[in-house]
Amino acid sequence: MAADPAVLERAKEHFGVIIEQQLARVERMKQGAEPTDFSKVSPIVIGVLGGDGIGPLITSETQHVLETLLREEARRGKVQFKVIEGLTIENRAAQLKAIPDDVLVEIKKCHVTLKGPTHTPEKGDGWPNIESANVAMRRELDLFANVRPVRIPAKGIDWTFFRENTEDMYAVGSQGINVTDDLAIDFRVITTQGSERIIEAAFAHAKKTGKTKVSIVTKANIV
Repeated sequence: MAADPAVLERAKEHFGVIIEQQLARVERMKQGAEPTDFSKVSPIVIGVLGGDGIGPLITSETQHVLETLLREEARRGKVQFKVIEGLTIENRAAQLKAIPDDVLVEIKKCHVTLKGPTHTPEKGDGWPNIESANVAMRRELDLFANVRPVRIPAKGIDWTFFRENTEDMYAVGSQGINVTDDLAIDFRVITTQGSERIIEAAFAHAKKTGKTKVSIVTKANIV
């Protein structure tokens, strides 16, 4: 049986929108914004996002630690803390947004954010199907590198992981399409610019810290 032309056109239109969005993203990456030189920024605004669940509690305690460590910088006006409300599951669900628009505006006014855990709805938990706030934030702010140091001196481990955060399924993971009741398609995106910048960041860190080995590992078990 031939496919319904209307069904094909809807799928083509959906795919076309994704292609346009990703080509625009590639052009933005080509422009290559320079990293912020925080020595020249004053004040450095640290946005505090409590999130939900245990998020507000642990974020509040972490903020207290940071305020203690940065007491002198805060006194001199170099650092400023700004609490941003509204990144709760209740508010996100009410607005059907991974990050409500007004919250995103406030986040973009900050140089750094301290973010607590945020619940991502799962089937059967009673919340509407909205995208992960983490994934949405990475995409909106182009937070492409998740940098995680791991040090266990007793075992000779001194590693720093540079995990890519915005390519593959992360780029368009919420934009799959049910073509028909029998066919669903999701998308994964790989770009030259996205691949190069995470590799360059890892090598630059290795050079800066005196490390002599860089390994590339796929995360096929995750995405």
